[in-house]
Amino acid sequence: MVIGIIGANLSGLIAGEKLAKAGHDVTVIEKSRTLGGRLATHRVDGNFFDYGHTFLTAHGKEFKNFVHMLQQKDLLFEWANVFPLYDGSQLHSINPNRPESAYYASKNGLNAIAEFLKRWVDVKSEVKAGGLTHIGSDRTQKRAWMVNLTDISVFECDAVILATPATEALGILQTAQNQTAARRIMRYIDDIFYEPRYALMASYKEEAPAWQGIECDDKTLAWIGNETSKSEEQKQTNVVIHSSPSFVKAHVAKDSNEITRMLLEKASEIAEPWLAHPEKTYLEFWKYYRAANPMDEYFMELEMEEAPLALIGDYFKGNSAEASYLSGLHLADYWINKYATAEV
Repeated sequence: MVIGIIGANLSGLIAGEKLAKAGHDVTVIEKSRTLGGRLATHRVDGNFFDYGHTFLTAHGKEFKNFVHMLQQKDLLFEWANVFPLYDGSQLHSINPNRPESAYYASKNGLNAIAEFLKRWVDVKSEVKAGGLTHIGSDRTQKRAWMVNLTDISVFECDAVILATPATEALGILQTAQNQTAARRIMRYIDDIFYEPRYALMASYKEEAPAWQGIECDDKTLAWIGNETSKSEEQKQTNVVIHSSPSFVKAHVAKDSNEITRMLLEKASEIAEPWLAHPEKTYLEFWKYYRAANPMDEYFMELEMEEAPLALIGDYFKGNSAEASYLSGLHLADYWINKYATAEV
């Protein structure tokens, strides 16, 4: 099959890798310049910042095997096993609510995982899927689906995988023709809602702190991460600060300078006083950072044998990198078995 995957997050890239290795022709369509979704790394002046997922954890066997493979390829290393916790009033040396575990980081930034996975697929980056057109069973010269791209071109394929946040998947499905079965599943994902988050990246001249990261259960902050501790090749002391969802809701109308000031001020109160005075800052906004009410299944699929379409992502079975991986993996395994000999 010719398969179009909309979204180059971890679930989309894993599904693409597995399906391509099974002999399918896979193209990934991504609106951003970089790939990976929340495996997002900002690189500037010899520094890097993981500003989406700041580390990875592995609980199940399948994701542990994936993490082990990435360790063998020097794309991950065990970064920490405990983090301090700021509970909104005081800083504790460990988080009593989180059991001791292995937390993995990359000395090259977590986006290196996406760069590794993309080698199995064709990629169309910096182009957005504006909608879908279902051609139907009468298609002697065309394939089952046309993905309408915002650069005015189209991509024809036999099957479509939507590896986007649920809200964006819903928007794409709404463009499909009324007679398709796409509308049958729209009501299931319409109820998914997301927690937003600001991610502030800051560089300093000061010596890097001894801690690797601080988890925050606070109305302003969710995380303070010492990016310098991930690599000796970092040129400066670099810190990533994540806001809480409640902070976004309370201050989303403020400008970026005020948001930056407020986040730095709170981080300096919790961790190091000099965090209030960076040399450079970069602010990113995650509108769909994490699904607050994920679905209790690995993926969703249309019941259309002649025009396969499925939804995957980290809003299935959780909201972590592991959930994203498992969603893409389970769909790929299912389709590999389902379409092993069938011609679609």
